[in-house]
Parts: sequence; C-alpha cells; structure tokens
Amino acid sequence: MKILVLLLAAIFPSAAVIAQVAEAKPTPQLYSEQTVRNMREIQRASGLSSYAYDQTRYLSYNIGPRLSGSSQAAKAVEYVANEMRKLGLDVRLQKCLVPHWVRGEERGELVEFSGMAPGTVQRVVLTALGGSVATPAEGITAEVVVVSSFEELAELGREKIQGKIVLVNFKFDSEMQSSGFGGAAYGQAVQFRFGGAIAAARFGAVASLNRSAGGSQNRLAHTGSMGYVEGVTKIPGAAVSYEDAETIASLATAGKVKIHLTLTPQTLPDVESYNVIGDLKGTERPNEIVIVSGHLDSWDLGQGRDR
Repeated sequence: MKILVLLLAAIFPSAAVIAQVAEAKPTPQLYSEQTVRNMREIQRASGLSSYAYDQTRYLSYNIGPRLSGSSQAAKAVEYVANEMRKLGLDVRLQKCLVPHWVRGEERGELVEFSGMAPGTVQRVVLTALGGSVATPAEGITAEVVVVSSFEELAELGREKIQGKIVLVNFKFDSEMQSSGFGGAAYGQAVQFRFGGAIAAARFGAVASLNRSAGGSQNRLAHTGSMGYVEGVTKIPGAAVSYEDAETIASLATAGKVKIHLTLTPQTLPDVESYNVIGDLKGTERPNEIVIVSGHLDSWDLGQGRDR
C-alpha cells in the first residue's frame, strides 16, 4: 500500500462547497467492524508518541499564524517538507499561486440606540472575514437590520435594507453538534458567513455582519472565508462575537441601532507557494494508494491552529 501525504499551501472553499456543506443532512457514517478496529489501533498507537503534538506545537508557537501569502506560511512549507524527509518520505514541492489577503485595522462601535447613555460609545467585538473588501477610510455609519435567515432578508426587501448594515444573527445548533453532527451544524452557520455579503448587497446594504459561526459563547470573534459573485456589489463583511450579536439583536427590539464600522483589509497580488507532497511506498500492497491530506495555512486570530 502506498500512502500519499498531500499538504496544500492554502485552501479556500467555493460557494458551491459551502452550499453543499450547509445542505448536507446529518446521516451517520457506518464502518465495518474491521475498519473500526483498525482505526482504534491507529488511535492507540498515536497516543504512545508525542510526535504529532510536537509538530503541531512548533507550527502553532514557533511559526505562528499562517495566512496564505505570508512569510509564516512559507516557513511552514519549508519546515514540513524537511520533517517529512526526515521520516523517509519521498518529498516533492508542487508550485502554485495562493491568495494574499491582509487583515488591516478593524473596529466597530455602537453609536446610537434607544436608551443609550449620553456621551458614551460602546465597542463591538468583530473581525473582518477573509477576502473582505475595505470600508471607506472614514468608515461606515449606518443603521443595523437584524435577520436570522436569507428568507427573512428577502421578505424585508430593498426598501428596508437599502443603505443599512445587515446582521445575520443565525444561532448555532448546539443540540445537533452534541448529537455527533458538528460538521452539519457548522455548515448551517457558515452559509451565512460565506454568502451574507452577497445576499445583503443584492438589496442595497452597505455592509454585512454575521454572528460568529460555532458554539462558543464568549466575546471573541470567529473569522473565516466570505464570498463575492460577479455582478453584485462587493460590500465589507465581518463576524461579530456571540455576546455582541446578542446585544445588538436585543437592542434592535427596542428601536433603531446604529453602528460605526471601520475595516481596512487589502487583497494583494497572488503569491507563489508550494503544495508539499510526500510518498511512502508500502511493502505488502505497494500499488494501492491511501491519500492523507490537509492544509498548511491557518487563520491569524489564534496561535496558528484556529480562527
């Protein structure tokens, strides 16, 4: 058996992929008893060594966040290729071009809402979504319209959306996650992150916000990719934290809420990088192939292993 390890320099999901994930039904995957035994043996063996953890630690701590196109991403390619060679794999580097998006400044503030204490400004914890365009240099100040679905957005229509900031406040399905279908639950939330700006722009919105995807209930914003389509105005997109989404939605039930939003990301020219490919030829079934793959880039808000 031949094991092919493929580590991609970067991975950016398309709208079609996001749609497939969002629409996937949580159907249990059935495995044969032998397959389960094999997986448990691999799991047991992996627990006897700290090798995998040590490599993850080095990538996360020593190299750090690895946005595609960054110097850290390039270092990760170099490091992993060398480590795979040490393990005896036949390693080759496949040249490719990867996007180079830079986050920049990001700031959000509640500047008007019913009952707001005079002379105060309330910070909104948010983060730009990967691939987002920038706001004007002076930022955007606009009323927020809170919806929980694309259907609700469409029902409001252009008359109530034009010139406003849309917050898609879709709540993550923690029960589905607890039932063992975390991927499907996450996919339901991700569709609004990826497609929120497209849907909002079609009705004349000036920016799009989404409640951070995932089950964390804290004041940390969770980033990820967003999308644009040809023929629809590109508007800035950002994710707000769980707590801030709750706050904005609650305030909106009492009256008008206005936000000032400043985002200064840039999309720079694509950068040359490499997919790292390693071959390990088996002895019993050398002509059979098992492919193990992953991506070396990471988001930049954590230590290089999360969003």
